[in-house]
Amino acid sequence: MVMNLQMIPCSRCGNDMPKLRLDNYGYDFCINCSDVKPKVGRIRVIGEGDYTATELDILDQDTAKRLQELENTSRGVRNVPLEILNYDEDEVVDDAKALEAVLDKALDDELEEDIAVEDLEDLEDIDQVELDEDDDE
Repeated sequence: MVMNLQMIPCSRCGNDMPKLRLDNYGYDFCINCSDVKPKVGRIRVIGEGDYTATELDILDQDTAKRLQELENTSRGVRNVPLEILNYDEDEVVDDAKALEAVLDKALDDELEEDIAVEDLEDLEDIDQVELDEDDDE
């Protein structure tokens, strides 16, 4: 099922954007021109034993970072930075061919290591034979 969206120009950059963005949300600019940071999910575990509950807080990034700092301070832990994954900028590959290429490279590196170890063992054997021959003389 293909849905044809009516497109309008972005008021900031002039590129096309869906008219629904203006109609439903009141934004006259596209997501590329937006200055709002993506939201962050924060998982909290409350209680112990049978009375354990898990909650998911949706926060803006600045608030999540500040909460992390406060929690670290209250626990007496060195400030550990909050990890924020950005799937728009970080390389996330689900392509089967790309995964196969990475696997093949890893296997090739292991084979090269195995060959290097075998060569080293052969050299040690040769050195041992030469030492034995020197002892015989």
